[in-house]
Amino acid sequence: MKKKLSLLAAFLACVFAFAACSARVTVTLSRNWNTNPQADYDANFYEQLTYDVRYEAPETSSLNGLTYADVSGTYTVVTEAQASHHTESSGTSSAVYHLRAVQEMHGSIVDGEGNTVCTFGGDSGVPADTVEQEVWFRDIGDGLAPIESRETYFMHVPLQSGVVGVYSYTASTLYNADASRADVTVTDKSDSVTGIETDDRVAVLATASESKSYSSLTKNYSVFDNAQLAFMGRGMTFTAGGSNTVTVVSASGGAANVVLSCEEIISSSYHFTMNGDPIEETDIPACTVNFSITGAGQNTGVTHTVYYANRAASGANTYRNLPLRRESPFAYGMGTLLYVLTDARYTRPEA
Repeated sequence: MKKKLSLLAAFLACVFAFAACSARVTVTLSRNWNTNPQADYDANFYEQLTYDVRYEAPETSSLNGLTYADVSGTYTVVTEAQASHHTESSGTSSAVYHLRAVQEMHGSIVDGEGNTVCTFGGDSGVPADTVEQEVWFRDIGDGLAPIESRETYFMHVPLQSGVVGVYSYTASTLYNADASRADVTVTDKSDSVTGIETDDRVAVLATASESKSYSSLTKNYSVFDNAQLAFMGRGMTFTAGGSNTVTVVSASGGAANVVLSCEEIISSSYHFTMNGDPIEETDIPACTVNFSITGAGQNTGVTHTVYYANRAASGANTYRNLPLRRESPFAYGMGTLLYVLTDARYTRPEA
């Protein structure tokens, strides 16, 4: 199952061993998603980020010539404060955040001759590829410790056999009170897939339904759920050349140690709207942060990169450490998904 899921658009989903560490090292976090990071927890916090997503194909494909074509989509992340959240494993937590992310993609998969193997989304009559993630986590006083996450996947995945596998499954992760343990359940949903015409090149494949538990998660580092990882990065104050290591739990990859390293801080031109006001080709200093697995020898998987808006020299945090851009490569050299921020909103939509 791990090889199949490694091509999906989950953020850093791979299995690797913990790196050795003699003492626990935790990260220092601030509420950098606020214009004033020193402000108290805001019980009314609301943020909706919208990204355009496009696909950059590799020069060559190692999967029998299979590659994506004309793939594009949207990615929306809504994060809001929530008075409390209760689970049987962790009890009731107060002053939490709820984050929901939805990615929807449409396009095709073609072979080495340029022939279309399958099409999804748009006017194809086939559902769009979708990834939905929900996660609840505590405030910075509790280190943004995760409480619970839920995920739903429907994806077309090129395989090394030359077949396009269609996968549908859900996953849930429950943490105990101090997030030192995570119970993960993956449930196959392939029986419910409809609207797919299968042949010798396209097959609906089952994902192994299983339950696993991971313990001692807080032994070495701060722990976070995969679905909150990009948001958590906003809580860090990066300097060029600096890095932090955290433990990350994902349904398809289990527990892994991940290094967030700031490669450089550079000013680039960005264009998006913020609370309805256009930010016109504005130069914004951003920290280039690489996310990579550590403690796995040569098997470090792919490196994901997020460009976080940096505070001004004056300390002003106008752009709230926003993830302005993200680059997420697929495994096996299958190309890269590029996420570009187009809109940031901080007022709840009217009911």
